Amino acid sequence: MEGKMSDIDISKEIKSITSREKMIRYLDGYSSERMEELDERKIKRPLVKSYMLEHIGDTGRQRKVMEILADFGIECQKIDESLYCVVDKRTNRDYMGFLEVLTPRYFVFYTLHPSDKADRWIKNLVLNSPELDHVWLSGLTFNVLWEIVAQISKPHRYVSILFVHESIYQIDSEIYGDEDEEDKEITLSFDEEDVIEVIERRASKFKLVDKISVVQEKLSKLQELYSPLYAISQLRFPSPIGRGGHDFYDYGKVTNRSGNFRDHRSHILYVQKIYDELMKKTEEKSWYSIETVTIPGQFQKLIGAPVIIKFGEPLSKKTFEYWIKSTFGRINNRFRLWGNPIILGPKKVHVYGVDKHLWKPIFIELTDKHLVAIVPKGTCGNTIHRLICNIQKYIDPSAKAYIGDIEYKSMVEQSSKGVKYEPEH
Repeated sequence: MEGKMSDIDISKEIKSITSREKMIRYLDGYSSERMEELDERKIKRPLVKSYMLEHIGDTGRQRKVMEILADFGIECQKIDESLYCVVDKRTNRDYMGFLEVLTPRYFVFYTLHPSDKADRWIKNLVLNSPELDHVWLSGLTFNVLWEIVAQISKPHRYVSILFVHESIYQIDSEIYGDEDEEDKEITLSFDEEDVIEVIERRASKFKLVDKISVVQEKLSKLQELYSPLYAISQLRFPSPIGRGGHDFYDYGKVTNRSGNFRDHRSHILYVQKIYDELMKKTEEKSWYSIETVTIPGQFQKLIGAPVIIKFGEPLSKKTFEYWIKSTFGRINNRFRLWGNPIILGPKKVHVYGVDKHLWKPIFIELTDKHLVAIVPKGTCGNTIHRLICNIQKYIDPSAKAYIGDIEYKSMVEQSSKGVKYEPEH
């Protein structure tokens, strides 16, 4: 359990940091202290946590992330050209942490606040701003990253992998119908004599901690036997320079469980570069548009490939119907989509919708066997990664994804080639 630390203490410490080197030295020392506490199993103060985020980019007429945050009463105090101290004016000038602009498209937020406060703060920012989104690491992406971990780490090192799959749309009762899935936990209250059928659905949450050599030998076999093990939601990169490591989560959160902040940041930069390559490849392959060509006799051509997500097993009629109702009947849905479904059959729906990140169009065909999405040029590629991530987590962990004729996992593998982990000294 993370210990408590007052907001006043955090504010004083962060306020005193006026340069990048001071921030790194401070977070390095802070991480080293937390590592000693982890060894003693007595955490006195929260661990360093980082959140990888994406937005529309700081080019042309597009707004800088600092301008976006200013709309919410959040001030970014400049430390250098790409590093800022973040102050939330809505909470009595509460110093939340540091924001580092990694590229025009990606930034990362470092904080010392407890997970419950930091997670909620980041989630509310994303939900309330169409210009912001998480970095989404699906189970398919994590399976590739796990292979990288196995290659670059020593076999005797320990790895931590969390598998999470919950069939929230697989229901036996309409009792779920009025629940807001984003903000409420599903609860039932009844007396022993009440006749209420127990609602059953698949829910798997399993954490595996073992030597890399053991996991490398067993994991693929276990995944073939039990499909929820494809739904990796957290993966630890063991630190190459010391004990512990860095826990990456599917929504872009990274917890530093090592004694070194520089190494923590190096791992974030490494994964961000892979993700950036993946984003470029998915957008280049999937964006639909009509282009004028100079070939004699031809004036226009259609470019772009559909995004296809195939389910391992067909969905039941009830599950399919509740998925559609839940996603397009609620303002705050997990897929962050909006649209009016056009019912074409018992298990076939078309949606001419929009992604609430940037409010750009997306056209979707949903059936009990697959999802096909057409992503027009200009719609953020993050839409694709979020779709795949949430389908694996909530619909089918064994789902396979394709961008045209290229398998998504293969695209992740291609994106990782040529990207090297570069430790910061």
